[in-house]
Amino acid sequence: MTEARDSLTDRLARGAVRVARKRPTLSARDARVAAALAGAVALGPLLTIVGANLLRAGVEAENVARDARLRVRLAPQTAHADAATVLRDAVRRPTLTVTLDQLASALPDDARLVSAARDPQGRMLFEVSTTDPDALRGALRGQPVFAAMRETGQRRTGDARVVVTLRSAG
Repeated sequence: MTEARDSLTDRLARGAVRVARKRPTLSARDARVAAALAGAVALGPLLTIVGANLLRAGVEAENVARDARLRVRLAPQTAHADAATVLRDAVRRPTLTVTLDQLASALPDDARLVSAARDPQGRMLFEVSTTDPDALRGALRGQPVFAAMRETGQRRTGDARVVVTLRSAG
């Protein structure tokens, strides 16, 4: 019969016991090396975080510079698109003449147009003289074009009439 061999576990256990009995003494140089290794292991995550933040800051600065260069490069296209939008809106909105015709048909008999204007954004401003501002408001509410207009002021004239100022929202 063959003799039973020791298992790996038995050999490791015996080796651990032998090492535990012979406690090696560390020299000052070995202690410094061990401390430096322990410090490096402890500083590893901290150095990783600092390095990652430095890389992130560099990438963000590069992105800001790239965005600035892109805005400069796209400025003509953006200006063209803005001009096209203004032109498209101007062409789609009814002319002041058409709007005045609609206003003339909506005004009560005693109302008279004092002034009419349109600003660059397309908002209309009308001043209408009337003896009864409530009748004027009711007549204009019946027209879809003028229903969204807001009254921005009133003033009384010397001939007992009231001038109502109306402004469109857009």
